[in-house]
Parts: sequence; structure tokens; C-alpha cells
Amino acid sequence: MLKAGFIGAGGRARSAHYPALARLDGVEIAAVCELDAERLRLVVDEYGFDRTFSDHREMLATVDLDVVYCVMHERWVLNPALDCLNAGKHLFIEKPPGADSGETRQMLDAAVAKDVSCMVGLQRRYAAVTREAMRRVAARGPVSVASVTFNKQMLGGDGKEFSTTLWDDVIHVVDLLRHMAGGEAVEVTAYRDRFGGESRNCYTSMVRFDSGATGVVFGNRASGGRVLRSELHGVGVGCYMKIPHQIEILEDGETTVMGGWEVDGVEEEDVRRYEGTLTMHEHFLDCVEKGEAPLTDLRDVIHTVDLVDRIEGPLP
Repeated sequence: MLKAGFIGAGGRARSAHYPALARLDGVEIAAVCELDAERLRLVVDEYGFDRTFSDHREMLATVDLDVVYCVMHERWVLNPALDCLNAGKHLFIEKPPGADSGETRQMLDAAVAKDVSCMVGLQRRYAAVTREAMRRVAARGPVSVASVTFNKQMLGGDGKEFSTTLWDDVIHVVDLLRHMAGGEAVEVTAYRDRFGGESRNCYTSMVRFDSGATGVVFGNRASGGRVLRSELHGVGVGCYMKIPHQIEILEDGETTVMGGWEVDGVEEEDVRRYEGTLTMHEHFLDCVEKGEAPLTDLRDVIHTVDLVDRIEGPLP
């Protein structure tokens, strides 16, 4: 039985990560650390945790943990993450991995030095529709074109935000694009625009990968609402995904439409399963037990971070 500790009990942790781990066999949440007393009370009331802390260093020193989940805003994650890694603990962090790519590299260096994993919560790779698209295209490869779209409405902004929307949020689909294309970027053409405010809120980029695939990123926060979609094309096959709910597969003129729940063989209401969070945590814990690097370990994700930096270009 793996013993896990949690640092953080904010909204994302409570809505996604605590309930996912609570469903899994082979892992016990043995300790929780949270500075906010009300947030701590919420998870204690729901899950009945006995060992709680307000200082993560005390938790690391007094509880024998195998893995730690450090789920918090990117501006705060570096120091507790480094403390966990330097203590020799396998670590899970949310995206983005730190406040900037420099902090990402600090965490990567610590993970490599201690020979532990540092997994990043880029769950779009693990979504059922993504996995099905990659399976279908791999059978009819190579990948020719991949595209990702992640739009919202976030108008305004004075250009002085803590981080850009590309780093904070669009990184999800930049990572998905890299994953689907199956290679690393060799050419990047990118446009960064501002609409309705002083902040960058519209990113459009074309990427050529060393796999021979071409990728396109649309990340528009000046649009009318939230849209998360992707496409993946091989030879005689094209897949169109509404993440995480649906995949439309066109193969040799025939069309198949599947729900994400159908791909994974679960109930439609079990969104956490087919949208990728549960699969992601299962994968992480399985890799820890086997001594393998997870799919979205920083050793791989650093290449996504490099691509984000290339798309972002110099900041004003």
C-alpha cells in the first residue's frame, strides 16, 4: 500500500485529486497539509483524515510517505515541491509546473538528482478520446496533422498579470499537441495578440515536428466562451475530438461517433474516469511501484515547457 501525503486543499485539489485517489486501491492518503483552517476542515470532514499539518516540512519529517501531491497555484509551488523532491519523495504537481520555465528546471534538476518522479497534471493526454484517436491513427500512421483549440472569454487585463494565459492555461493543449504529434518542435511560427485589453489573450501558432507532423495551436481568450477540441490525422483516417465527451472518427469514408464513456466502457456520469484524471493517477501510482518514469514526468514535460517558451516569445 502506497502512502500519499497532500499539500493543499483548494478547489482543484478537492474537486479532482482527493476524490480520484479515494477511489483507487493500493494507495492511502496518510497525511494532509493546509494553511487555511476552513479548507482543511472540509477535507477532514469528507474523508476523515487523522494526521493533519499546517507545515509541510513537519509532515515530511514525521510521516513516512511514498508520494506527495502538491496541488497549489504556480506562484507558490516551487519551495514545497523542492522540499518534497529533496526529501526523496515522488511528487505530483498541477500544471503549469512553477511560475516560469526557470522554476520548472529547478524542480527537474532536483527530481533527477534524487532519482524520483515529478509528475505534472496534464490530464488531456489521458482522456479516453485522446487515447482512442492515437490508437486509431497509429494503426494508419504516420501522423500528418494535429490541431488543438482551447478558447475562453477572458477580456480585459492590464498586462500585469502574474503569468500569461499561455503559461497558465493554454499549456494544456500545447502539451497535448506535442503528445499527439509524436516528436519535438523544429520550426515554430507564432502570433501573440491582445484583444479587448492590454494582456496577451490570443495565441495562434504553427509547429513543425521532427516526426514530420505539422501542428496548429489556437488559444483564444478573446472568444465567446469555452471550447476544448482537437484533431488528429493519419493516412486515410481523421479523428475530431470534443474533449472529453466525444470523438468522431472518419476512416475510408466511414464515420463513427463515440462518447468518451463508451471508449472506456463506463457510465456516462463517470466523467472523472473518461476525462483522464483517474487514469492519470492510476498511471502515476503504477509507475511509482514499478520504478518507471510517468508519461507526464518533468523529464518529458520540459520539452512542452520549451515549446511554450518558443510560442510565447519575448514578453513585453
